[in-house]
Amino acid sequence: MKPRIVLLSAACVALAAPAVADDLSHLPLLSDVAPNAVAISPHVPHMGAHWAEPANLPLGPIYCVIDDRVVCVEYMFLASDLAAGTDWTDISPGMETPAVTRIDMEYKADGVGPFQEPLYQIHLYFADAHVLAAH
Repeated sequence: MKPRIVLLSAACVALAAPAVADDLSHLPLLSDVAPNAVAISPHVPHMGAHWAEPANLPLGPIYCVIDDRVVCVEYMFLASDLAAGTDWTDISPGMETPAVTRIDMEYKADGVGPFQEPLYQIHLYFADAHVLAAH
């Protein structure tokens, strides 16, 4: 009987303690990474609001921000530049990046925002998808 109580106690402690992997506090603050960035989109589910320094657009870096924390860095590549054989080398994320949890690349046939021509977006995420879904 005693081991059962110990196991139950341990289970209660595990449920009460927040999982570090679900916390965004380890991610950098936008104000530290890009203090001159401006909002370029409202909150997008699973990404947060998008922020960038206008001079860096359309390429980026574009910062996806939830709770003032950078959860991903995005880059946009115009399809016309890709088709023309443009090289992109030494692309900077503008920050020391946390570990990348996944990379997504999406084609946007109608572009996005003020860039109304076909383009590709690449997102480097620093938080797991289930964490982003919760915000």
